[in-house]
Amino acid sequence: MKKILVIGGAGYLGAQLCQQLLDAGYAVKSVDAEWFGEMGPNRLREYPAYERVKLDIRQIATLPHIVRGCDAVIHLAGIVGDPACAIDEDFTYSCNFLSTVTLANVCKRAGIRRFLFASSCSVYGKTEEPMVHERSGTNPLSLYARDKLMCEAALMAMHDDTFSPTMLRLSTLFGWSPRMRFDLVVNLLTARAAHGATLEIHGGSQWRPFVHVNDAAAAFVAALTAPLADVSGQIFNVGAASNNHRIIDVARAIHDSHPGTEITIIPQMIDERDYSVSFDKIETTLGYRARVDLRQGIGEMLAQLAAHGPMNLLQPCFSNVKRTQEVFSVHAQSLELQTA
Repeated sequence: MKKILVIGGAGYLGAQLCQQLLDAGYAVKSVDAEWFGEMGPNRLREYPAYERVKLDIRQIATLPHIVRGCDAVIHLAGIVGDPACAIDEDFTYSCNFLSTVTLANVCKRAGIRRFLFASSCSVYGKTEEPMVHERSGTNPLSLYARDKLMCEAALMAMHDDTFSPTMLRLSTLFGWSPRMRFDLVVNLLTARAAHGATLEIHGGSQWRPFVHVNDAAAAFVAALTAPLADVSGQIFNVGAASNNHRIIDVARAIHDSHPGTEITIIPQMIDERDYSVSFDKIETTLGYRARVDLRQGIGEMLAQLAAHGPMNLLQPCFSNVKRTQEVFSVHAQSLELQTA
């Protein structure tokens, strides 16, 4: 049994990934600051091979101890999403880029060769190409996307015979998870429809790739188990061509699954990202296939929302930007006290 260190293992994606790794027979050490609570790790307590560490990886002195005895590292942690990253550029830089580079250097010195990094298809931004692939040019439109590209470049610069980073550029996630997010477009619109709200669509013609959270987790497992030569120093888009959709089509799919939902189109476009993505490389190289399509994911969420009863979607625990704002406020107050 190999021991896998999952940084960000209590998160929306991390909780599902830890579950899949444990079910596949791996020992898992989950490290997470647990900004969003304990729902993710709590359900995994029954697994003898599961270890949970509550830790902010910006605590650099602890990292050599944390990585000791691990055979591979999957790095999911950081501030996720454009609005959350825009709260404070310096805070984002420390949580995302600096933490990633520091962790990678610690892993390399410790002899941990496999390092999987969660990047984002947001790096493609806005493009005239009908379908982008891993060799396409990038056009990041946000700090979040620029940060991901910086991390990719730094990891690639460290790539050699002793250190093999793999970058997985994730499509926009959707689907149910123990640590639920309602700030992702499919999840948010589905939850609003379930609560009887009108779906307000800004623009709507923008193309975007989507991937179910379980399929995203499965991509990391596929990269982890692949021959090292196939993934070392490689970038893979994660998703399925069939899950490339326009935003307006997402709203219409929700309407079809929840009849009576009203849709309002607002011409002003808030998020200008517009791209369709090819996933030929991960399918050919790793034999990976995303299994859950958009309509299945919408049906899953509607069923879960009905089973859970009324939920306050405005709670910070469901929103990266709201919870990050709270954490940053505490961080800023701490800095003020230190400099007083």
